[in-house]
Amino acid sequence: MVIGVTLAALGVSFAVYLGVGFILGRKTHGIADLLPLGFGRQARVANSREFSASTVATTISLATVVLAFFEMAESFGIWLFWTVLTTSLGLFVVRLFARRIWQRMEAYDHRPTLHEFLGTEYNSEALSYVSAGCTSMGFLAAFAVELTVGSRFFGWLVPGVPTWIVVVVLSVVSFVYTAVGGFRAVIITDRIQMVSIWLLLLAMPVFYALFAMGHGGLAESWSKVPPEVWSFSPRTGLWSFLLGIVIINVPTFLSDMSIWQRIAGAQKDQTVIGGLWASVIGSAVTWAAFVVLACLAFIVVPKPDERGLLVGVLEAIGRSGGFVDGLILFCIVLGLYGAMLSTASTQLIAVSHSLYEDLFCRRQGKALKDRLGSARELRISRTILIGSAVISMLLVQSLSLAGFSIADLVFAIYGAQVGLCPLAICPLLLDRKQLKGMSDWAASAVTAGFVIGWGTALFGRLMNHTQMVYLAPVFSLLTSAGMLGIGFFVSSGLRKEVKP
Repeated sequence: MVIGVTLAALGVSFAVYLGVGFILGRKTHGIADLLPLGFGRQARVANSREFSASTVATTISLATVVLAFFEMAESFGIWLFWTVLTTSLGLFVVRLFARRIWQRMEAYDHRPTLHEFLGTEYNSEALSYVSAGCTSMGFLAAFAVELTVGSRFFGWLVPGVPTWIVVVVLSVVSFVYTAVGGFRAVIITDRIQMVSIWLLLLAMPVFYALFAMGHGGLAESWSKVPPEVWSFSPRTGLWSFLLGIVIINVPTFLSDMSIWQRIAGAQKDQTVIGGLWASVIGSAVTWAAFVVLACLAFIVVPKPDERGLLVGVLEAIGRSGGFVDGLILFCIVLGLYGAMLSTASTQLIAVSHSLYEDLFCRRQGKALKDRLGSARELRISRTILIGSAVISMLLVQSLSLAGFSIADLVFAIYGAQVGLCPLAICPLLLDRKQLKGMSDWAASAVTAGFVIGWGTALFGRLMNHTQMVYLAPVFSLLTSAGMLGIGFFVSSGLRKEVKP
């Protein structure tokens, strides 16, 4: 039953997501319909409900949230609620700065990317290139992780299918509907993802309850859960894990290109402000539900094998048989692959936007007003998006050979990106005259933070030192913030010296 239901759920996901892409593709006539660059075009976020659903959807992925929780449940148990708190706090930080971000964007005659915004505010073309490059590498790696985990997960559920075939199919579906439908397709499929996620969150506890009642009752089933799972007791690597998580989740959203895309796509400030309030609550509820489900999975799988808790739960559902269990399994797999495809499209549209607008077009020197309705520019952007997907497919095998676990990749990818946060905050608090004196330091801070973040994670994995991997975000943020702070004080001192 597992094989048949998995294929059916995946087929439905493919049909829905490709259908959305092709329907919107008929209305995509220029680059502003594909990417959120202008006003009143197809590439937009229509209202606060869309903004909220899409923002929460960006925080949930098959690899870095769902499977990561089930992978870490045995090690950290209810300490995983720390991720819930910090994620909501991170979105709350964006809400605090939302009005300032909107006001700064209003000064432009178009919707700037995060990297164009940084380059303009700091008066540094080099900063635009460097920050766009670092962001693109991070999103490419994140997309590769989704492909890796999605293909591995499919292989566990449907044995015998070569991994490379699964990777190709998943990536092709992702980049086809994203390339055809663009940013608007990402927003709509994010809303669809949240529906499938809630079906998953409702279906899985129903199976837990049915399983418990059929295997000795709730009391006996509860006894199968290791006591430390529901205990706030100390454990190995706990403090480095907690510190790494707070550094990843609290500042990162403020410098996340996918969040800035959604702000750029909004047509009114209330869409952003109202949507972010709902996002804070929505992320807390959904993430908390996943933590509870991961910790309760031991009721069904007391001793998980190397494939993990989640696969064990799905196999248990498959062994139960019957229409109800089949429907439960369908809802769960639909939610899991909905999360994967939606997250993949978010990453692809973010990296293609960065590469096209901040690297390709900046070097070409073409004015935006001359490109908005161009079919040629639309083809170029789609080509960049497809090329990004191909590069990510090549990264899949490299990540697998390096021996990275899901948790390792979370800390490596998002830990390196957190170095952008200090640079994103300063333009919201300082004027351009102050920022101009920090421009060289800013470009160096981004580069150093990215290199230190990835370097720390790689060193920790090669030395089999997990705590070092968890601390990658800390080293990245401290490096970036430290260099930018030095630049601020040095430039402030120089300004004082030149005064008569």
